Amino acid sequence: MRSVAVAYLLWIPPLGLFGIHRFYNGRIVSGIIWALTAGLAGIGWLVDLFLIPGMVRTCNLEERVYRHDVRLTGGMPGQVPVPAPPGVADGFRSIYCTRCGSAMQVPQEAVGRQYQCPSCRTVVVVPS
Repeated sequence: MRSVAVAYLLWIPPLGLFGIHRFYNGRIVSGIIWALTAGLAGIGWLVDLFLIPGMVRTCNLEERVYRHDVRLTGGMPGQVPVPAPPGVADGFRSIYCTRCGSAMQVPQEAVGRQYQCPSCRTVVVVPS
């Protein structure tokens, strides 16, 4: 799990001007752009002051979803899942809130439906 504090430490010049905080959060392409342009001439680097908490939150959520997919499939995401883990009823699957990362169980046929996260009240659309 990534830390906002570490991301801010990596944001401090000179590392931040070369996009090290972006590499830390898994944003390789924008990290390369930052490295080649000195943080878009410092303007993008300054904007990142406000974007870092969201970058860390997104990175942590993506990592959590990836680990969940690997645990279910026993391999890489996108493979056919093995039987549901204990605690997930037949005919249901787990999805994660895009804001707080809380897990929710929804019916298998609920693709495209909207559900409200019980933790943060964010409306989540069930992906396919």
